[in-house]
Amino acid sequence: MKIGLIGVNSQFVHSNLALYYLRENLPQGMTGEIREFNNNEPILSIFYELAAGNYDVMAFSVYLWNRETVLKLLSLVKEALPETVLILGGPEPTYATEAFSPYGFVVPGALEPLWPHLLTAIAGGEDPQGSMGLLSGSFFAEDWKFPYREEDLSALKHRLVYYETSRGCPYRCAFCLSSAEEQRAYLPLERVKKELDFFLHHEFSVVKLVDRTFNAPKERAKEILRYLLDHYRAGITFHFELKGELLDRETVDLLTAAPRNYFQVEIGIQSLNEKTLAESCRFAQWQQTKAYYQELIAADSLHTHFDLIAALPHEDLTSFAQGFNEVMSLYPDYLQLGFLKLLPGTKLAEERERFGYIAETFPPYEVVRSKDISTAELHRLKKIDHFMDTVYNKGNLRQTLRFALKNNGNDSFTLFSALAESADYETTLQTLLPQEGAVWHSLLRFDDFLQNHGATVTAAEERELKGFLQDKKAVEAVLPHYRDMAPREIYKRVRLLRFPVAFSFDGKGYLEEATAGESGLLLDYHLKGKQKKGKCRPDVYVLNELA
Repeated sequence: MKIGLIGVNSQFVHSNLALYYLRENLPQGMTGEIREFNNNEPILSIFYELAAGNYDVMAFSVYLWNRETVLKLLSLVKEALPETVLILGGPEPTYATEAFSPYGFVVPGALEPLWPHLLTAIAGGEDPQGSMGLLSGSFFAEDWKFPYREEDLSALKHRLVYYETSRGCPYRCAFCLSSAEEQRAYLPLERVKKELDFFLHHEFSVVKLVDRTFNAPKERAKEILRYLLDHYRAGITFHFELKGELLDRETVDLLTAAPRNYFQVEIGIQSLNEKTLAESCRFAQWQQTKAYYQELIAADSLHTHFDLIAALPHEDLTSFAQGFNEVMSLYPDYLQLGFLKLLPGTKLAEERERFGYIAETFPPYEVVRSKDISTAELHRLKKIDHFMDTVYNKGNLRQTLRFALKNNGNDSFTLFSALAESADYETTLQTLLPQEGAVWHSLLRFDDFLQNHGATVTAAEERELKGFLQDKKAVEAVLPHYRDMAPREIYKRVRLLRFPVAFSFDGKGYLEEATAGESGLLLDYHLKGKQKKGKCRPDVYVLNELA
């Protein structure tokens, strides 16, 4: 019996962990073939690929992001390949069974425990639906095999690779699908360490641990962090989703002790409105955790990713803006502005009328209006979200934005809203925050240079730099670490920019003051490539006169 394990990812860079588990937990004597596609591929192209596989069984993993694509595929496969047995699992078939049952066998909840029995029944000509009804398999089991093989390395080399050490979540957030799960299970720590070695000993760029709350329980998480620190390997990044209120001194110390780019952390703050948090079955934790967040963000070795959700209960635009400003005042590397989705099976989806929610009836089920926030206000937030994704979260305009925020009382919401509405940032900034001379023009040029890791320089700047590099005393005074290096080699690492503004910078390398005058900024890229993701910036030396 030939089995096709079919996944449609949202983007090529993603992979589907569930398929790898299913392949490794097939009944003895059976083999399965993993076929991963993505939503950007034409439906017919995927269909013909599947048809050419001549599978006896196709198992589809169905989620929020691929439901529509999979349903279109199922319709074609059902009609064109009627002998093929279809098995459908994942969150969407679990909570929208009626949409998938016409096409094949729907398995609600975790498919892995039922998987061997299901295939054995099909191979034996039995009624698999009957077999499924008799089983209550484990949620997560030690006898399940590790999902990856050596042969997977080439396919996964340039993708995000997912791994889990636990399933389920101890929390019941009203908007999260995990709240509908009653079970929780954890792999033994010794097994986890052994499996982490697989990633540490091979060429993977990013491994995302998809544990719903990695630091619950705390001591278990700390032991995993210690193991990774003790077995550090350059070139790999581990990503963790943390619960803010579970942070403590030791966890923060472990995270910030990591070598550069080794750890990424994602923390779902979601809202700072206490009434909103209570309604969402979350704890108000900002004041208790803010100091820890500041430490995580300040650590140059660590990438920080925070989340906020718009359209939660009792959160109007004013309340959301206040929370946005408070979180942005810490300058996280990445702030994701999400929009509430009424996922089938969640508390908020069941109580939609109470909050006046109007939402899509199809994935991703996103809210477009509620009694607390209007469609026009959500549209405004969408524009800010686009600005965050294309500018701030990519590390662009960091000098300009920090200087602007310093001059407008850290009202990031108003600033970003204005910039999101305009393609002419210089005019917008000058109108909103007037400055003398060419401050904004100079800052934007400086940021453009940083963003492009060395854009064009003027002929005069080139001549001045080359003259400076020929002066050994000047080089030794400004760049002592290059004292024994030939000018042509130093030239590969530095650039000089001249501005009609006098700049001064703080101890962290951010612009502190801009006044009338002139500045020469010598940019030293000797650390380029080793710096923190989202904070890759050269050392900056302010030079008023050069030889």
